[in-house]
Amino acid sequence: MINNLKRQSSRVLHHWNITRSISIKQSSTNGLGKISENKTITDVENIQESKELKSHRILENAEFKTLGTPQTALSINSPPSVPVYIRRGSLLSIYGLSEISSIDSVRSTLEFQLWWKRLLYGGFVSTYQKLISTTPFSILVSSSSRNYLFPSSSNKSFISLNLDGTNDWAVLNKNAIQVYTGNSLHIGLHTLPRTISKNLAQALKTSSRTPTGLFSWKQMGYTLLTGRGQVGLVGGGSIYNINLDKDEQVLINKNNLLAITVNGSNDLQNCIVKYSFPLQHQSINTNREIKPLVKFKPTNNFGVQLYKLQQVIQSGWKTISEFISRGKRDTFNFLVGNQEFIKVVGPRNILLQSNSPITRSSNKPVRGTNHNITQVESTTTPTEKKPEDYLNYVTIEPGKGAVFKSTPDFSETIKEIESHKKA
Repeated sequence: MINNLKRQSSRVLHHWNITRSISIKQSSTNGLGKISENKTITDVENIQESKELKSHRILENAEFKTLGTPQTALSINSPPSVPVYIRRGSLLSIYGLSEISSIDSVRSTLEFQLWWKRLLYGGFVSTYQKLISTTPFSILVSSSSRNYLFPSSSNKSFISLNLDGTNDWAVLNKNAIQVYTGNSLHIGLHTLPRTISKNLAQALKTSSRTPTGLFSWKQMGYTLLTGRGQVGLVGGGSIYNINLDKDEQVLINKNNLLAITVNGSNDLQNCIVKYSFPLQHQSINTNREIKPLVKFKPTNNFGVQLYKLQQVIQSGWKTISEFISRGKRDTFNFLVGNQEFIKVVGPRNILLQSNSPITRSSNKPVRGTNHNITQVESTTTPTEKKPEDYLNYVTIEPGKGAVFKSTPDFSETIKEIESHKKA
């Protein structure tokens, strides 16, 4: 009976052509399906007036590139296994290519390099952050360092030096070295010379005891860069380069001297001498005949004693006159502002910093000033005054005498006088 029912139901379904379609789909292997991804980057053309930071795949030496106007940032592309020393608090960013390098491979340590010697020579920067990696990496360094106790000025600019081993650099500014790299680069501290060398004294026809003008008790040393490597210096304001040929001279304010090329640690005294502006120009009359001095030799004991006393008085007077003239010159230069000038003799390469600080208060608006100005301008309207001419005249009145009066129109006064006469 059951078989008969199955046969009848199949005949009915076949008669009405009732079919059911079945679709088979393969299930997702991750169990999540396809998720739409949001676009998190934009086209490079949409970002304008901004320089793109790029990393390099293959590097043999570190590359320094200044950025900005003024140049307040420095981009560094470093090869592997070459340490980069950055002043503490000046690191902005570490970036690189993910295909060949990893940011996690960069190791950072803090080093205090000869802190006692740097402190003794005038408080040179001694704290640097050392970055090194087994793969190439790139960093971005700022010209100002973040320091909560002694904040540095933000008005600084970068300049990069490439030392190839042929020349050395003497850095006079104690806060100038911001970043440096190079396995064969050597940085040392030396004492500033007090007097010039004998060779320079002979060339300038002056005494070998002439001061260089560099030494002071506030700063007794300088930094000497030798070897091969790259150094990033910072200076106040803008930085300028002066190239002196042989026997050329230039006057520079000592506070604006950033760095100068030298040949060894004892070469500063061969090119720099202190300069003081003269008070007045003394003309020499070459037509006047100079009579030779006649020296008398004393014959008795009294004459010998008198001669010695004369020599002592002359030497003492000479010393006093030199002291007075030097005091006048130094006082004049101090009042004028020329007390820090030095003379540099070529051939040299000189880096100057303009050192023009920006007043921070000038950038901040004064509280309430703009509001008060707006109220005054909204309640008052400017009025223009037209010039008017006034005529003065005098009349003789009985009992009063001469009476002076002024009037803009003299015709009305004439009519008034005539009316008084008729009356």
